[in-house]
Amino acid sequence: MSPPVRKTPSIAIDIHAHMMLPEVYAVTVGHSAFGKSVVDPSLSAEAAKKAKERSDFVVAKMSDAAERIGAMDKMGVNIQVLSASLVHQCTYWAEPEDSLRLERKLNDRVAEMVATNPKRLIGLGTVPLHAPDLAVREAERCMSELKLAGFNISTVAREMEIGDRRLWPFWEKAAEHGAVVYIHPAGNPSPRFQKHFLWNSVGQNFEESMAIASLMYEGVLETFREIRICISHGGGYMPLCMGRISRNYLEKPTTRANMKKSPDEYLRQLYYDSCVYDHDVLRHLVERVGVSQVILGSDYPVGEWKPIEFVRETPGLSEADQEKIIGLNAARMFGVAVPA
Repeated sequence: MSPPVRKTPSIAIDIHAHMMLPEVYAVTVGHSAFGKSVVDPSLSAEAAKKAKERSDFVVAKMSDAAERIGAMDKMGVNIQVLSASLVHQCTYWAEPEDSLRLERKLNDRVAEMVATNPKRLIGLGTVPLHAPDLAVREAERCMSELKLAGFNISTVAREMEIGDRRLWPFWEKAAEHGAVVYIHPAGNPSPRFQKHFLWNSVGQNFEESMAIASLMYEGVLETFREIRICISHGGGYMPLCMGRISRNYLEKPTTRANMKKSPDEYLRQLYYDSCVYDHDVLRHLVERVGVSQVILGSDYPVGEWKPIEFVRETPGLSEADQEKIIGLNAARMFGVAVPA
């Protein structure tokens, strides 16, 4: 008996799709998690060669707007949500005005790519988050002038966690415009994470967990409940390890000073992309936060090349659930009309 034929999804929207501007990367590469790992002196000659080849591939794929559309067609993706790759192009290390200048270049390029393919691309802007006044100024330009849909920020801005009160002007501006905020780590710079690409394999999930904790404990999720915040890579470790968080909420009153709901309720307030590379993890994520909170994510062009199939092949998801993850949830988030 032949297996049932799966229908084409009504719409497929990928929220985890990176872009790059080579002239910005030329400035940021030496400070980036990716750039540092490529020139790691502990790499063997063969590993260094492969790292260089990988670097060239990533730069080309993220920079080429025309090839992107063809790749989307092969993947079955109708719309990509573009965000500048912070692993390569984060500017939080730079002096505020220099950071702003680089961020403006990235945002102008994102807006240009969207204008060229408005039916296939949605744009998110970036801001110099470590300089809150400038971040607010650029956030306003992104929404009012460039007509982008929201922002892509990292999990920490220098010494400030993203829930830090000094960054609340940014969250206020995001709320004012009804922006979507996509949180993706730029890479943990700690020496503990530098060998073996641990900044990527372990560090990114750690950073995402810390971001959720900061948003929860510092009161951002309570104060700015209307902001739609999506966490990359399925939220990292946090959705898998809520037991201790919930215990502390009940047993240690000082942990809930800025919280009016349980940690699980705040967890279900956030959105998460499906880029987790493990069917059991995706199924658990859906069970933990609800299918309405999970959105297709490929990590284009370096992640999951068959993101739709990955969702389809995850046991325990009904066809209706699959449709929500693949496109309907994101269509609701970004106000995209779904074909009848």
